[in-house]
Amino acid sequence: MLRRGFLILLLLPIIALADDYPSISLETILPQEQQAAIGLANQTAAQREALRRVLIDIYRAGYAEGQKASAKVAAQIPRSQSPAVIESQIDGDFKGWEGETIYKLLNGQIWQQASYHYHYHYAYSPKVLIYPSEGGYKMKVEGDNDEPIAVRLLGR
Repeated sequence: MLRRGFLILLLLPIIALADDYPSISLETILPQEQQAAIGLANQTAAQREALRRVLIDIYRAGYAEGQKASAKVAAQIPRSQSPAVIESQIDGDFKGWEGETIYKLLNGQIWQQASYHYHYHYAYSPKVLIYPSEGGYKMKVEGDNDEPIAVRLLGR
């Protein structure tokens, strides 16, 4: 009996985390076009909640994979080649962020969005500022009032 009680105490934080979903709505997660395409307005509350949780789970899995991949790339960059701040320009159109957006810079680097965030803003070849943040990098796009976005270097 004591062993079972100890096991339950060990599993309690895991059980609590299993039902730990942020209170973000599907309308925030999905653009209107996607909402219409899947018939979100016609779904029951239970179906909507199940979909919301699946999307959050997918986001969490992708975020974890992105963090691992980012750490691998960061480990491959010699510290002498890793500047504190990178200033460049996007090579061509900037159309905001869609989840896994990739942009090539005029300096030859290729950067990918590292965490899910949807935001539309159009600019042609805007200047960007990329700086270290929380073990990775963030990109701020000139003229875009959105928060800087977590990015990872894909290549040069």
